[in-house]
Amino acid sequence: MSNDYKLGTSINGNDYLLLNIDRNKGNETDNGFFNKNYFFGGADNQTSITHRRHHKKTTQTEREMMSHFESLDFNEIDNILHRKYTFEKKKYQKILKTLGKWVICTLIGVVVGLVCYCLKESTDQLQSLKFTQVKKFYSKSIFIPFLVYFGFNLCYGLVSSLLVCIFGPMSSSSGLPEVKGYLNGIRIAKAFNLKTVLGKLVSLIFSFSSGLVLGPEGPMFHIGAGIGSSMSQFKSKTLKFHLKSFWIFQNDSDKRDFISCGAAAGIAAAFGAPIGGVLFCLEEGSSFWSRQLTWRTFFSCLIATMTANLFLQGFKQQIHDYGVLTFGVSKSYLYTYTELIPFMIMGVIGGLLGAIFVHVNLRVNHWRKKLFANKSKLHKLLEVGIIVLLSSIICFFPPLLAECRPINGISGLTPGTCDPGDDTSLALNQFNCQEGYYNPMATLTLTTLENSLQIVFSRSTNIFSPLSLLAFSIFYYILTIITSGLYVASGIFIPMMLIGSSWGRLIGIFLTHYFTSIDPSIYALIGAASMMAGSLRMTISLVVIIVELTETTQYLLPVILSVMVGKWCGDIFNESVYEHLIELKHIPYLNSQPPNHLRKKTVAEAMSTDVKTLPEIVKVKTVLAILENCPHNGFPVVMLPHLHSNPNLNNLNEQLLRNSNNNINNNINNNNNNNNNNNNNNNNNNNNNNNNNNNNNNNNNNNNNNNNNNNNNNNNNNNNNNNNNNNNNNNNNILCGLILRSQLSILLRRKLFNSPEDLKNIDFISDKGYNLPIDHSEFSQELASKIPSIYEISESISKEELDMYIDLRPYMNFAVVSIKNYSSLSEAYQIFRQVGLRHMVVINVFNNVVGMLTRKDLC
Repeated sequence: MSNDYKLGTSINGNDYLLLNIDRNKGNETDNGFFNKNYFFGGADNQTSITHRRHHKKTTQTEREMMSHFESLDFNEIDNILHRKYTFEKKKYQKILKTLGKWVICTLIGVVVGLVCYCLKESTDQLQSLKFTQVKKFYSKSIFIPFLVYFGFNLCYGLVSSLLVCIFGPMSSSSGLPEVKGYLNGIRIAKAFNLKTVLGKLVSLIFSFSSGLVLGPEGPMFHIGAGIGSSMSQFKSKTLKFHLKSFWIFQNDSDKRDFISCGAAAGIAAAFGAPIGGVLFCLEEGSSFWSRQLTWRTFFSCLIATMTANLFLQGFKQQIHDYGVLTFGVSKSYLYTYTELIPFMIMGVIGGLLGAIFVHVNLRVNHWRKKLFANKSKLHKLLEVGIIVLLSSIICFFPPLLAECRPINGISGLTPGTCDPGDDTSLALNQFNCQEGYYNPMATLTLTTLENSLQIVFSRSTNIFSPLSLLAFSIFYYILTIITSGLYVASGIFIPMMLIGSSWGRLIGIFLTHYFTSIDPSIYALIGAASMMAGSLRMTISLVVIIVELTETTQYLLPVILSVMVGKWCGDIFNESVYEHLIELKHIPYLNSQPPNHLRKKTVAEAMSTDVKTLPEIVKVKTVLAILENCPHNGFPVVMLPHLHSNPNLNNLNEQLLRNSNNNINNNINNNNNNNNNNNNNNNNNNNNNNNNNNNNNNNNNNNNNNNNNNNNNNNNNNNNNNNNNNNNNNNNNILCGLILRSQLSILLRRKLFNSPEDLKNIDFISDKGYNLPIDHSEFSQELASKIPSIYEISESISKEELDMYIDLRPYMNFAVVSIKNYSSLSEAYQIFRQVGLRHMVVINVFNNVVGMLTRKDLC
């Protein structure tokens, strides 16, 4: 058959197309009905402004960077070992496993809550020490308190950055891209080990106290994920601790779920928002979700919030709310529906400012990455010192230009309190003012971020001048841009909230000149929501967190409206800051929707053709040679020719290996005889059809006879063609399973070999039971442990063992996901992403292995 499409005639007389595939290359021809332009032309109209990064095609350099990451094995391996364990599993074992998950979720919540308490108390003590010492020198020369203020900030900042240098780069920044990458199916080295978690926690304590414009939400998300990883696996490489009795949870799938629980608990404890923590993880963190995971995640968030509140309440006489950040807003004022218009306009402003922030911050981080690419860590410490100096100058000197205001000029307030309708505690800063006066700019800058938010959300209309709020918004907007990505543990949630609330309150003050019933604190709330929506692009979780933080359910509608408008406006220009950070780190993250350029391609155009296959029964030296010379982590298992007669592996009660080659040959002979009989029947039917056609239509006698003669000739040669096709199919690797590199390493290390004599009488599956050299629990424990390198394993194998065989059938994955080489690449992307695959085997129409798709091929 030539490499063209041929028009044939179906049984009912309709025309059909035959597609010819190059079996060696696995590529279809690019003409006719299967032309990719026919299928995928017009995919451009499916472009969505909410996925603009899908337009970008990765470069070769980016692909090389992505290839350094490995994928996770989220799918359960469906092999004989696992089936044996499943059939023999008792009911009480299932109950114990379910109970164990709830116990682990409880432990995760308790530990995260304790960590949150330690963070809160530590930062309060460090910041109290700093501002207490600074206030002692207010009466002196203005430069002495600045030097004290800068000295504390510099000390805290350098300690924070030095801890990152000691504990590793994973302790820096927010850590949210790494958590999202792992939950998407990417193995990121040292992202969740104990050393990273401790380094990030202590670095966050000092960075949050250093005067830098940053927040705790991203690091707490990462810290909670690390706690979830450690508590669920009961092992630590840092402490060299490993409890193998918990092997049932030591797999990538369960670890992923517990990391989701820990990450959500971190957000819940930080904000005192258990529902918001669940929704944040669902919307921004996890790529795989289930109803059971919702229950366990919410339970962990509840325990974390309760634990943090319990300890804070035990050591504090009075508390307003739970979590690291506590503040409120007016509860007595109700908005009017005419105010929805300015709320929508504020959403547009927030979306534009958020998009600008994302763009500029991405540029700054690109420049920072290139600048420090070949520099020592000392240069990163120097950068932290420079940013701390700049932040200290901006926070300290602008208040000198601000006008002092009398405290009694604030209507309905006394020093250190708030009005009866507002539970927020005000901390007015006197700074350089005389007794009875306060400095509005110093009240915003020379205090903690929590106090700044409390004051901005205050209901009084005359606390700040418009110029102070404008200057504060601009200064902190610039500082947040250059601080995000610094070599310290940091987040941007609270800075964005503070910036948005500042310009939101500014708009509220402006409107009070025309509408006396306006409450500026409500506009501060809407500004905060729209600013975060414009930069973070969250929706449901953001609304719930804001409502839980401020306890303002009556403002749910305007908050939702501003968040949606802000997100839509931001999506017009770019994606969220977290998405761009993932791109900056070259993490091969798979979004929920495929990139648009994949819609115009087929699988054959993207697949890797350098695939190493293994037969079902393979020599030891062959496995060693492949593992030593090939870096791949997955190997398709193909059928042996003499096992091709009955490759049914679905029924466990059937023998997978026939007892002798004679029986196999007899089966093949019987099949050939059946083929001969079928061919004779076909010839007879064709002759009958000839007679019928001759009787029905005399004008087409010659054509029909020619066609029937051709058919007869083809039928006469059917046996030869079938034999040739069988040989071609066997030579072209008929897929029957997949085995991982780690599994092969265990088989080699445990020396699960067979001699040629043993292979003749192997019966590892029978009606009486299983006769396997290793069970599922042992094999799983081996996979969870550190596997030696292939070179160490090869040294322990003798020359005689090199000529022995390994039967891969009990260990290979039967439920291997495969796709045809002429399928749409976007469909392959969807399957790969939704199922959570690590490898996708590409086959042709004859089920021959022709390629492999991995994560980097789809990015």
